[in-house]
Amino acid sequence: MISKTRKHIVECLPLGKSMGVITKKYYGALSKRIEPLGIDRHFATLITIDTTDEKCTQQYLSDFLQIDKVTMVRNLDYLVKKKLIKRIVNPEDRREHIIELTEKANKIMPAIHNEIEAMNNIALKGFNKKEAKLFKEQIAQVIKNLDKLPVNEVSIKINK
Repeated sequence: MISKTRKHIVECLPLGKSMGVITKKYYGALSKRIEPLGIDRHFATLITIDTTDEKCTQQYLSDFLQIDKVTMVRNLDYLVKKKLIKRIVNPEDRREHIIELTEKANKIMPAIHNEIEAMNNIALKGFNKKEAKLFKEQIAQVIKNLDKLPVNEVSIKINK
């Protein structure tokens, strides 16, 4: 049974607000689970670097994760300070840096992937495999639908 408050969030408020509630709860719990690995945020940046076939530049990461350039620089600075990434000058364009995982990051990436999979399983508890797959496809469709709209720049911050 869904409480009146949760029903109100889901049925009455904008879809983005419901997704924001999910985001805060999900990332808060994920942050807590990954904290013992020596990192408490910017998992999406690490996962993107780890899993993409593209050359990871600051611009690529900013565009892919839809994070403004200033915030991306701060995220990358944090990850450099934690010794999880390194910036390498692109020999073909000295104005550009290629972002790579360090050996330290490569060692903890399997654990990060495992924790994300575990969090996804918790979040999708009660869904069978077909429903979970459909849910992910529906989220992808919502994103695709929204990509077509003109937008005002909106900043969403998740503070620890």
